[in-house]
Amino acid sequence: MTTQSLQLSHHFYNLFQALPDDAKQGFLATLITHNRQEIEDLLFYQDCKAAKEDGFLSDQKAQEFVTNLPQ
Repeated sequence: MTTQSLQLSHHFYNLFQALPDDAKQGFLATLITHNRQEIEDLLFYQDCKAAKEDGFLSDQKAQEFVTNLPQ
C-alpha cells in the first residue's frame, strides 16, 4: 500500500468516525452486504498473519494451511 493510499484510508476512517451512530450502522450493513467475501478474506488473512507473528504458525505451516483450504 502506498503512502498516499494509506493516508486516504485514514481520511475515510476519520470520516466514518464522524458519522452519527445510525449512519455508521447503515454504512457497515451496506458494506457487509456488498463486500462480505472481501471482508472475510481480509479478516482471515489478518488472523493468519497475527498467528504467524505470534509464533503459532511457521512459514511452512502457514503455507500448508492455506494450500489445504477447501475451495
